[in-house]
Amino acid sequence: MKIILKLNKTVQENAAIYFEKAKKAKKKLDGALEAIERSRKNLEKELCNLNNKFIVLMPSFDTIKKRYEERGDEIQTLESLRSLYKIFNEELSLIKDLPNVFVIRESSVSVVGITRQVFDFLEAHESKTPAMIGADISKFLRNAVKNEYVIDLSFSGKIEKDEDPPEDILKDEHEGHYYTEILWEFENIIKKELAGINPYNQPQDMSSRRFYYSSDSCISSIHFMPRNDVLRCCVCFRSTDSVKNADIDLSFVDYLIHKLGGKYFYNCNTHDTMIRMNSAHIRDRV
Repeated sequence: MKIILKLNKTVQENAAIYFEKAKKAKKKLDGALEAIERSRKNLEKELCNLNNKFIVLMPSFDTIKKRYEERGDEIQTLESLRSLYKIFNEELSLIKDLPNVFVIRESSVSVVGITRQVFDFLEAHESKTPAMIGADISKFLRNAVKNEYVIDLSFSGKIEKDEDPPEDILKDEHEGHYYTEILWEFENIIKKELAGINPYNQPQDMSSRRFYYSSDSCISSIHFMPRNDVLRCCVCFRSTDSVKNADIDLSFVDYLIHKLGGKYFYNCNTHDTMIRMNSAHIRDRV
């Protein structure tokens, strides 16, 4: 580090000049660190919506170096690029195993081959069942940095009306009784609202917002809103042990949609379901 002293300044004045420069440099550094932290938080929020998919193309540093030598760069040097590459690799290591992240590192695969890999990744997610989505939530928590996240996701599909859905989920060894209680209570709420047994003494129709179940248990609210031919379903989980319950909880929500949707909401042929898990966690890590 070079220090240039001005001969027409006193020692104290020279020191004051460098003190001011140091303050400005620290302010810039603090600002950069705050920007990095904001970016991390924004990325985390996007990653926690499992409907968002991330494709990361990661070339080798030799490729970066070759491009730099061929094209140059008005801002970066080779050393600064090396530092940035290291930072990017470190950040990538934190998210690369999440279920909604697909990393493509440099290889001999052609552009067509890479395109096929990306297509297969996206298509596999589009065809997942609620239970498989629940398994993804478990994978997310197992591979994420923190022990607890707010998870958002949505899925949609056709409501089967011709026959009742299989009731295997109601026989689950650990949660079957709990699910049966929710089914019974929510179905009674729907029946009463349709019959006008409510504070307004008014039978509810297919535009109502009153088909609503709430509880202080883990599945804290379920809201059915029939709109034209679509049943909008909003489900909130207060707490979810992701390894133990995420897959069966979502399977139960799917069962509930087909059981009650097909039985009471005759105008709805499809459903659009939005899920929020306020505390998705792994119990032995919280």
